[in-house]
Amino acid sequence: MAKSEKRLSLSFETIGSIAAIVIGACALFVAWDQAQIMRKQQHASVLPVLNVSGGLSSEGDRHVLTVSVRNDGIGPAVIESADLFVGGAPVKDWPDLRDRFMPEALRKDFQSNLDTAVGILAAGHEAQAIVFSWPSNEETDAGFEMLRQRVFSGDPDDAFFGVCYCSVFDRCWKNTPDNRAVPEPVKSCERAGSDVVARLLQTISEDEAS
Repeated sequence: MAKSEKRLSLSFETIGSIAAIVIGACALFVAWDQAQIMRKQQHASVLPVLNVSGGLSSEGDRHVLTVSVRNDGIGPAVIESADLFVGGAPVKDWPDLRDRFMPEALRKDFQSNLDTAVGILAAGHEAQAIVFSWPSNEETDAGFEMLRQRVFSGDPDDAFFGVCYCSVFDRCWKNTPDNRAVPEPVKSCERAGSDVVARLLQTISEDEAS
């Protein structure tokens, strides 16, 4: 009788141990699953979405070219790099942009308002990265019309302003000519620190001083 009770006791102990292991594993899985859900919610709550737009307009007695970056997401965007491409090749500096993109009539007598494109852009905010303007006269009117024709009638990818940016949780995206509307997720920004706007600002100043 004693042996039978001992076997029964051992069986209950074994079953209890197995049950405890199963319950512990289930609890661990539930905790992990909840953590994943919370993590996704955290990422979604600070998701940045950058949209780049360009414009050509004639305002009063001036012609104006602008490139703007707007954060339409719900979290801040950490812009790691900004590059301007003409004909598929990155623009190095102002002489490069001038010679490859600007009509002859627009290569002088202009005003520029340039600010670094790299940095933090808050949700709902817009930054004008590039602004060029020219006084309206017969020469610049013709040059601006040539520029307008190139931008709106030519290949839409001929001139493209691309940015790579990250969320505060280091999830990163970049926009390319192939995915203007939906930025492409990337592991990191390969060209971090590259800022074409800063290079334009520096080389325009050098060009004016020479």
